[in-house]
Amino acid sequence: MMVPSRDRATIGVVFAVLFVVSAVFGISKRSSAQTAIVEEKTAGTLDAAIRANAAHIAEEGTKIFRFDTFGDEDFWGDTLQLHKAIEGTKLRGVGQGVSPRTALAVGLKVDIDALPESLVMLNRK
Repeated sequence: MMVPSRDRATIGVVFAVLFVVSAVFGISKRSSAQTAIVEEKTAGTLDAAIRANAAHIAEEGTKIFRFDTFGDEDFWGDTLQLHKAIEGTKLRGVGQGVSPRTALAVGLKVDIDALPESLVMLNRK
């Protein structure tokens, strides 16, 4: 059975349209898959960046909390000269001074990492 030429042209157009549609669908399918992979990698990168930033902020906050005096050194040091009362006359201060144990007992903060190991071990005995 022979197909008339007009019908052959119609069949050719239908096949061409189907080919174009399937090609576009295949490309869009790949594009969405590739997009999903890119989004997943980006999300992982962003998550890692967020975690790194949170760790950095926590570290900076710890340093500020631990070492920043917020201007208190002017009051305690310059105005009250508390350091001289703690030192005592033996260490060029004033008064009897305060022993390390007494200073700790009344709440004086000490950075144990700044102390020599020999002093730390002496006080642990």
